[in-house]
Amino acid sequence: MDRIFQVVYKTLKWISEISGLTYHEVNIIVYYMVIPTLFIFLISKIFKAKSLLIGFIIFLLFVVFVISDFEKFATALFEGSVNFLNSFSQVGLNYVQASVVICVIIPTVILAALLYWHKKKPCN
Repeated sequence: MDRIFQVVYKTLKWISEISGLTYHEVNIIVYYMVIPTLFIFLISKIFKAKSLLIGFIIFLLFVVFVISDFEKFATALFEGSVNFLNSFSQVGLNYVQASVVICVIIPTVILAALLYWHKKKPCN
């Protein structure tokens, strides 16, 4: 799990360096915006509900415009996420293990299921 964590961490850090955003901002954008948008996109395709994706994008744009200091917001949300992941120590997972399970394994399983469902469901 340490290797997976390091690959994800270094990738987000690299994106941070090339984009000029902080690591916290990149982390929040990826895990709270990009990945959910991908899930919503696939769900909207499966259920033929474009309005779901459009509504989610409008919501994200609203959130981005309402937040006056995204860096400060991202840091606070990141710290909350760290606290959440640390709470898994109660079930025997350390921060790295919880991060990999919650932020890599579960989203990958969800993505695989949505892709499978999307391929299986006939699109008209």
